[in-house]
Order: sequence, then C-alpha cells, then structure tokens
Amino acid sequence: MTTLVISGEIVIDPDDFDAALAIVEPLVMATQQEAGCLAYDFWVDPRNRGRFRVFEEWESAEANAAHSESAHLAAFYTAITAIQVRSAELSRFVVSSKSPL
Repeated sequence: MTTLVISGEIVIDPDDFDAALAIVEPLVMATQQEAGCLAYDFWVDPRNRGRFRVFEEWESAEANAAHSESAHLAAFYTAITAIQVRSAELSRFVVSSKSPL
C-alpha cells in the first residue's frame, strides 16, 4: 500500500501569529476527521514564532484530492489572505513502505 505524505513549512509575519492560529485550528480539526487522513497537523517552530511546520499523511492520492476540494480548506485559503505570508514550501512524497526506526 502506498501512502501520500506532504511536508513543509509556512512562514508568516510573527505579528500575525494569533490570527494564523485562529484559522489553522479549525482547518486541522476538520481535516483530521476526513476519510483517508492518517495524520494532519501544523507545529510552531519554538525558535521562530512565524514558522509553522506542516505534516500530512494520506491513505491515497484520492483522499488528498478530496481534501483539496473541502470547504474547510477553501475557508482557510480565503482567511489566509489577511495574513502576511512570507513563504510557503510544501513537498509531496509517495511512500511505498514504512517501518519504525
């Protein structure tokens, strides 16, 4: 079974931190309930309040495609326009095997 992993970071103006958290939380909560979502979260870099690490794991490309069409992701994209995003770099990985370290 292959899974899809998306990993990266979004860097915002630190002054927009509270506004960013307000839009990230509903996105994460709704996405974690989606069919095919194995993991989905944002973490704040403890050394840089404006840097969020993003990690997603999906059962399939189809599950991720359904997420891309979700109302909560569309709401996030609309809301993030009010935040000063300095950069966003996400990468997609197709994983054919997984084992513990």
